[in-house]
Order: sequence, then C-alpha cells, then structure tokens
Amino acid sequence: MRTMNVGASLLARRDFLRACALLGLGGAMAGLSRGAAGQAAAEPGFVVINGWVLPAAYFRTAKA
Repeated sequence: MRTMNVGASLLARRDFLRACALLGLGGAMAGLSRGAAGQAAAEPGFVVINGWVLPAAYFRTAKA
C-alpha cells in the first residue's frame, strides 16, 4: 500500500473545497440571472386539498 504525503492530502482537500466554492458561485449566479428576468410564473392548473387534486378553474371567480 502506498502512504500518502500529508502535504498532498492538504492540497487535494484544498482543491476539492475550491471546486465546491466555484460550483456554488456558478449556481448562485445562474439563479440570480433567472430571477432578474422577472418572468411571472404560470398559474398552476390544479389545486391539492386534503390529498385531492382538483382543477384550479373550479375555484377561480369569473373575471370582469
């Protein structure tokens, strides 16, 4: 079995943490760009009440 150098272990851990930080930053930037677009979400077509899935149109009032 090969023994690992302590310095190599620290470098591997540092590289792993750096990669995690970059992935998190990239995900945050992607989330911010989607949020900046400001598109309204489509109204869902169904409503769940006590485990029953019902059409949302049944609960909407008529628009004037």
